[in-house]
Amino acid sequence: MDSIKQQSRYLKTLFFLYFIGFGIGSPFFGIFYKHVIVNADGTPAIGLIGLLFFVMPLVSLIANIPAGIIADKFHSGKHLISVLCFGVAIFAALIGLAGEDFARPWGLGGKFIFVLVMLFFLNCCFLPISPVIDAETLLFLNRHSRREFYGAYRLWGTYGWSVATILMGLLLFHFRHDPLIFYGAALAFTVLGFASFSGIRARPAAQPIIIPWNHLKKDSLFQWFLVFIFFTGVVSNASYTYTGYFFDDVMKTPLEIGLILGTWTIFEIPVMKFSRKLIGAFGNRWLIAAGLLLNGIRLILFSLFTMETPFVWKWAAALLQGPGFGLTHLGIIDFVDRRAHPDMRATYLSIMNVARMSLASALGGILGSWLIKWRDGAFLMQFCGWGSLALIFAFVFLVKRHAPRDKIAAAGDPL
Repeated sequence: MDSIKQQSRYLKTLFFLYFIGFGIGSPFFGIFYKHVIVNADGTPAIGLIGLLFFVMPLVSLIANIPAGIIADKFHSGKHLISVLCFGVAIFAALIGLAGEDFARPWGLGGKFIFVLVMLFFLNCCFLPISPVIDAETLLFLNRHSRREFYGAYRLWGTYGWSVATILMGLLLFHFRHDPLIFYGAALAFTVLGFASFSGIRARPAAQPIIIPWNHLKKDSLFQWFLVFIFFTGVVSNASYTYTGYFFDDVMKTPLEIGLILGTWTIFEIPVMKFSRKLIGAFGNRWLIAAGLLLNGIRLILFSLFTMETPFVWKWAAALLQGPGFGLTHLGIIDFVDRRAHPDMRATYLSIMNVARMSLASALGGILGSWLIKWRDGAFLMQFCGWGSLALIFAFVFLVKRHAPRDKIAAAGDPL
């Protein structure tokens, strides 16, 4: 029993530290690019920035699925997480150099090529980490508890995100030094790499398994779900990718940006905490639909922001992010885990991640830059908001029934 509790704490630690690194970097990357990838007149080179956001998610096509297969086939998820985290740390630190004073002579072309190459290697390491952590958690829960308690573990990621985004907002406000975004991410992923390594135990090497590909080939419901999740990812990633970029135009200081990003997860906490009850009461289908509704309303409200909008109203609108993301994410993870073969959890999650985050992020990145160039960031938010609402109806047609739902038996508190 002590061993199980220790493993439970270990997984929560992985979520916490992963989202520390994610929160320090990801929402602020757009600000870094906006101030570093600039034309000779000092204006952001939005076309090249959009190209970065288009190309980088496509890296997961060569990284995510192979990582998931390796984790499943050789039972090596924890080893893989450690190696990938150290890779992220190295390349993130190198990207930060492009924002230093000594890099000014590189010019727009030199900085862009350097950042592009380093981002390629960074994303080769970064993109597979999240689905592998999810797979390790679901493997543990299906063995020792129930999958419906996933939210209680993912909740620690919410805590990490809140701490990281507020901290980075404070640091940028105080130091006004954009490379801190990547240096902070490098430090966080170094710590995560060591934490992941600490949970690896000596044991007899497990025999490689044969991945049951026929299960995936016959799973037509999951295949239709991938179509839906792709379009969901396009609108969610197009808006999220440029949130920092947009906020830089409508917020007065980086501290305001950090405070909003750090506290918009407040209502994600009860969603994750009561994940088992929510899934048992409503099922994954209604959770996904409710999350899309809240996110759509939030983005439409974002489109109304100006520099003069009172901060309290901006903050109130942003609070819809917590339940919107939380409900959608819980529904998606529960759906995918119920469809996955027990020997294909990491593979299923990696495939879903490719559809939701990679292909969709690529299209969302270029779509976002085009809409900003054509109109502005507010129009992008409005477009994505209405798109999120429309996807509720698409979900009804593409995924016509609930994923088979286990009868929720009485269970104790999460580990």
